[in-house]
Amino acid sequence: MLRSIAFAAALSLAATPALAGPTVTVGHNRIEPARVEIEKGESVTFVNVDAMPGGHTIVADDGSFTSPALAKDASFTHKFEQSGTVKIHIVQHPKATGEIVVK
Repeated sequence: MLRSIAFAAALSLAATPALAGPTVTVGHNRIEPARVEIEKGESVTFVNVDAMPGGHTIVADDGSFTSPALAKDASFTHKFEQSGTVKIHIVQHPKATGEIVVK
């Protein structure tokens, strides 16, 4: 019985969906908004709004995530599970930077 309860609890934790969060647009030399504040456990969706041969790739400077190369109108969602500030940039436009502040 105890194992069944533990298994059910573990299953419900694993099935907990990410909290919906903001959308950040990326394009030629820009990330908008450049600063986003979210709660721990929320997700941010990145949407590429510009055509770029090979797409745009969003990278966390701390190595915590790298998106695939996003074609125009494609998106990538990342769930932030650690508090702190995650600085990001676009690989194809290194001066296009931003930050996600996770409370």
